[in-house]
Amino acid sequence: MLDELRLRVQELNQNRATFDAFLAQLDDARWNQPVGAEKYTARQTMAHLAGAVKTMTRMGQNWVAGKDNTLRPDFDLNFFNARQQEKRAQMSNVELVQEWHDGQQGVIAFMETLGAADLEKCGEHPTAKQIAVRDLFLIITTHEADHIRQVMDAFAK
Repeated sequence: MLDELRLRVQELNQNRATFDAFLAQLDDARWNQPVGAEKYTARQTMAHLAGAVKTMTRMGQNWVAGKDNTLRPDFDLNFFNARQQEKRAQMSNVELVQEWHDGQQGVIAFMETLGAADLEKCGEHPTAKQIAVRDLFLIITTHEADHIRQVMDAFAK
């Protein structure tokens, strides 16, 4: 693995350890308790993270392969995020966490395949617009950390 990606792996591992420890303290009622300004539950956040890491990994893989590096003109991030929730609605909490873990391992496995030139390949991200693969990994880790922090902070109040 390229040295510059090792920090991203450490961040993914820290995100997992932090959220896993927090979620282990929640009973089912608290997993499903809406919190924060957005009124998301820990369960919804986990479903979102599981879908997001898989999707962004696939996005980066496509960019490196030189295909699908632009979003569809009719792409709607809110619809996409809602659909990720729907697809995971019947999963157990344990299954959601496992899917997130698997997604994180998938992005790490992808990182291990990359050379320096691959990190410069670009594509369109829904919120960051045109970015390089290198920056996509930072978005993945900060996206996770931000959502984890939001849930944990909301429960702390």
